Amino acid sequence: MKLIFIILYLTFLSNSGFSQDIFKTNDHILKFESNNITLDREKNINEVKIKSFRNILSNILSSEDFKKINTDNIFFINSFILNLKINNEKIIKNNYYSKISINYNKKLIINYLIENQIGFVDYLPSNFLIIIFEEDNIKNNLLSKDNIFYKYLMSENKKLIDNFFLIPDLDHNDRYLYDQDHFLNNAFIKNNKLNNKYGTDYQILVHSIKQDGFYNINVFLFYDNIKYLVLDIKTHKLNFENFFNQIKLSTLDKWKELNKIDTKVINFLNCKININNISELRYVRSKLDQNIMVKKFNLKTIKLYENTYQISFFGNINIFINSLQRDRLELSINQNYCSINLI
Repeated sequence: MKLIFIILYLTFLSNSGFSQDIFKTNDHILKFESNNITLDREKNINEVKIKSFRNILSNILSSEDFKKINTDNIFFINSFILNLKINNEKIIKNNYYSKISINYNKKLIINYLIENQIGFVDYLPSNFLIIIFEEDNIKNNLLSKDNIFYKYLMSENKKLIDNFFLIPDLDHNDRYLYDQDHFLNNAFIKNNKLNNKYGTDYQILVHSIKQDGFYNINVFLFYDNIKYLVLDIKTHKLNFENFFNQIKLSTLDKWKELNKIDTKVINFLNCKININNISELRYVRSKLDQNIMVKKFNLKTIKLYENTYQISFFGNINIFINSLQRDRLELSINQNYCSINLI
């Protein structure tokens, strides 16, 4: 039996997946030719399920945590599917066509990760400012349009720029703000000034030295005033597309390690929630109830404009604070006093 099938992924949004719900999947077009439509329809739909489930896990898990889950077991994957819709199905002789939409149960996925003590993230960042220092026997290029790496990004791969990399202006002002000495001597105060200028918390530092026909390249993630080595490459010939995709995957993987919700750890806080009216209280309670990190919260005391709750949550306090900020809630801790305010 001759079988030919094509699975195409259609993206709803023109922007990157970083702004979307990372637990959602795109529509899939399923198209194949077969002498046994019924049998191969099921087989190909299962392949779509596996690929879409893996895509969700690759979004929320580091590469090490991803290996802990069996993503080949279709019965296991089916247990997380909320619904599957097959639209525009057409069968003409031996040709099959349909558009498939799969929705997964986010709560079930999270509960599985918590029960199995697997850390995960619930969002992905965007706008990684990329600072590239290129050295060879003739010239040094930092924050320059003459830099071969920037030339590739700006001329060949606009999608990577839109989806992930934030390229500086590469002008005199950038080079005045951040020079080679700053790069080589870890002048982090200058890195932070660049981040402030471009409105990001994330920075990638690439140091490429070409010597004797070989590129020696170190790639770092700069985050929270610490520089982490994520790639160490020595190569005779650069494939720019592979190189920048490698940077993207390695940088995100390191970021996930640093920001994942540690499901092995449960912390407790008694926090006063400062409110002006019942609508604000409902908003705060709904956001705490929806927060993935919150295991439980219980009312302890009631006071005018101020209720006290005991909150138990998974993982690190700083990651918890950041998760609340994304919902316009500010958690402050001063000695033994904890308060939550609307921003």
